[in-house]
Amino acid sequence: MADIELVIKIPEEIRLALINNVQLSLDQQSICDSYIKQAILNGTPLPKGHGRILDESQVTGTFIWDNGYIECYAPTIIEADNAESEN
Repeated sequence: MADIELVIKIPEEIRLALINNVQLSLDQQSICDSYIKQAILNGTPLPKGHGRILDESQVTGTFIWDNGYIECYAPTIIEADNAESEN
């Protein structure tokens, strides 16, 4: 089964509960499962071969024109996927 990279949006409380391995009640677990299921169903798949993902509001430095390309400097949120595109 192939892996995909998926951008999802979930409440911070659920993320922290999962990271900290917090024991949830059955009702809380049901709510958590529902949020995660909906997040996956509504998530945005990143295409194979995508470039690095960055926060454009954090772009700093000078733009440099080099052989027809503009380079910008910003922290990387998600590294580029070097896999070949499926096209």
